Amino acid sequence: YRNYTKKEQSLYYQIIDPFILFSLKTKKDKAIDRWSTFITTPAYYSWRGNAFEIVCLNHVPQIKGALGISGISSAEYSWRSSHADPQVQVDMIIDRKDDVINICEMKFSNDEFVINADYKKELNHKLDVFRSETGTKKALFLTMVTLNGLKANEYSGMIQNVIDGDKLFT
Repeated sequence: YRNYTKKEQSLYYQIIDPFILFSLKTKKDKAIDRWSTFITTPAYYSWRGNAFEIVCLNHVPQIKGALGISGISSAEYSWRSSHADPQVQVDMIIDRKDDVINICEMKFSNDEFVINADYKKELNHKLDVFRSETGTKKALFLTMVTLNGLKANEYSGMIQNVIDGDKLFT
């Protein structure tokens, strides 16, 4: 992926083959001798979230279709802050030619994903840092890509678009 804020050749490389990722993870952690043991560990939850993010990155046309922007020219990027402490990272940016940028957050959850007060604050901070460091004047649309949707609550209104597993795999 190209870096959104660097004009020169600055690329991020990521292994995206799910089988290779799982194989590397299980070989690295020799303590994983049984699946039933592994699925109760924090390492599993981390791996599962990363695997879901990679599935999403392999389904950009479906994400654009679910957003209703298939016909709009765009470029997709990943992004990390250069100056923020702690560092801010965006899973995927869809920089559209209609002066909108979708800031895509990809979250795996067994149930509907829930935004709480702390996560809302984190998302607002992410938007502020992104706007500050990139200098963009485009509209920023927060987009949640989750397997089971987003639970409606007092914080979920900040999300402009929600893409669930059904939309991701159509």
